[in-house]
Amino acid sequence: MATSLKQAVDKNLECPVCLSFFKDPKILTCSHTFCKDCLETLLESHRKLLCPTCREETSVPGGDVGRLQSNITVRSLVEDVETQGQSNYNQEDKCKKHPNQDEDCFCLNCKKYVCCKCAISEHVKNAHTILEACEHEKNNIEKLASKANAKIRNVEKYVTFVADKRKRVHNVHEQLNDEIDDTYKESVQKLKKIRTVLKNEVGQKLGQLETSLGDMEESGRKQLDQIKTARDLVKNGLHIPLQTEALTSHKAKCQTLEELLSQIGPDVELPRRTAEEGERIGFRSLGSDGLQLGQLRQKESKLMYREAPLPAGNTMDGMAISPNNEMAVGCKTGGIVLYSSEGIIQNTVLKSVQVNALHFMPDGGYVIRDSNNKIVLHTELREKLDVTFETIDVAKGGWLGGLTVDKDGLIFIAYNTCKKIQVFKPEGGKAIREIKCNGFKPWQMFAMKSSQAIVVQNGSNGVQVINDVSGAIIHSLSKDGECPYPAAYQDNSVIIAWVKHKQSLLSIVQYTKELKFIKIILTDFEIIKPNRAWYYLQVFKTGEIAFCTHDRLYIFHETWE
Repeated sequence: MATSLKQAVDKNLECPVCLSFFKDPKILTCSHTFCKDCLETLLESHRKLLCPTCREETSVPGGDVGRLQSNITVRSLVEDVETQGQSNYNQEDKCKKHPNQDEDCFCLNCKKYVCCKCAISEHVKNAHTILEACEHEKNNIEKLASKANAKIRNVEKYVTFVADKRKRVHNVHEQLNDEIDDTYKESVQKLKKIRTVLKNEVGQKLGQLETSLGDMEESGRKQLDQIKTARDLVKNGLHIPLQTEALTSHKAKCQTLEELLSQIGPDVELPRRTAEEGERIGFRSLGSDGLQLGQLRQKESKLMYREAPLPAGNTMDGMAISPNNEMAVGCKTGGIVLYSSEGIIQNTVLKSVQVNALHFMPDGGYVIRDSNNKIVLHTELREKLDVTFETIDVAKGGWLGGLTVDKDGLIFIAYNTCKKIQVFKPEGGKAIREIKCNGFKPWQMFAMKSSQAIVVQNGSNGVQVINDVSGAIIHSLSKDGECPYPAAYQDNSVIIAWVKHKQSLLSIVQYTKELKFIKIILTDFEIIKPNRAWYYLQVFKTGEIAFCTHDRLYIFHETWE
């Protein structure tokens, strides 16, 4: 009874947006309460404050969320619960049935710590497997260390990527200086002042970019050092007895490593855009006439494309970008084909799995919706995980629709027939929430990185941005006679492939996250008309745009002249 009451209290003290205990709770006009930081994020995203629960608008004095009324009662309850939790901390290692006994055993069947008396009297007689607490902790240490190694590999790739981009900008810097010097030698002494002005301009423009990339590289190295240090401290626990006195300290070290591993990964887009900004700057010599020397200029862009047919006999039914920057094309006939940004097949994996939709977990694992409408998880090394998801039965409308994974690893499953979206934790089981899709049918979709929103393809009728908790439509966009296929793009923006299937014409347009027009990337590009009107749009981490028909992959990339 006490446990149920505590769970109920804890549940009602959670913010509906961040799902954590309220921090500086503020009351809206509609009487709903949310964290101050969550409300500031919503206000920044939408320019007006709409309640995530009931959508009622609240006036924000001077645009400052901090001036909204605080929920003093909720804040006091949170402080009391947290204080009570800390006071009970030192009692957690004692058995409730045998207060004088430490819980120095672990039952693998019940997945909990027990004392020796409970282990012998209750668990062993039921044929449960009992381990010493220290042995169980050592197993957890090894799993945690394995996660740390995977995180380290990802950050090392990021640091190498940033270093390469910084070097490219530095090469451009050096090349421009050489061109300026060569032209200068053909001129007279009067050009010295002009040369100095030009070099200062190069140094100001590209030097700032080099500094920015250097700061990004240093930030990545610091994160790498923090993870390695925390991992080593945890692994040292393997060499010492984890008795009751040392267990508390060891758990704190494990918690520190868990927090480092759960941090959002480095933003690869920022160094890529910074490097591109430097590479777009060029120098044009004006010769010695008039002693002009030359001038810096912006290079002109040109869109190029590559075309690659899918392997014979395969038809596309899903597409996603992997953490390793490979485009994964899921095949209805079985297997996932991995392409490089040059359109070259790198590998074909999971050949026996018939794919209806796919995505990737933050750790590189595969999430697949197979031909039986089941959700299957595989590790980065393609090992199938023993996890079951209680999805909606086909007979009850649980068929057709895409899937996506948000930055926290939550899995969103769409059902076009019954107009619902289920949200699961990667551990499987029942959905943690269900989103009703009022006014639209969810097909392809993807989660936004910086806001609590999902971009959803409403069949052939348009694109909606919806709240990922309530399902309320925040923004929408449609065009007569053109079918949309959305994807996440640079700067947290959105690109949409508008397809005229009968005419075999493709246009790609960039929008803000509020679906406001930014620019046209491609207009009326003629594709080879497929037999089936089913398409996917995705973006490589290096900026190339991939568009896939049911039997052919197109890759578009921007060059500078």
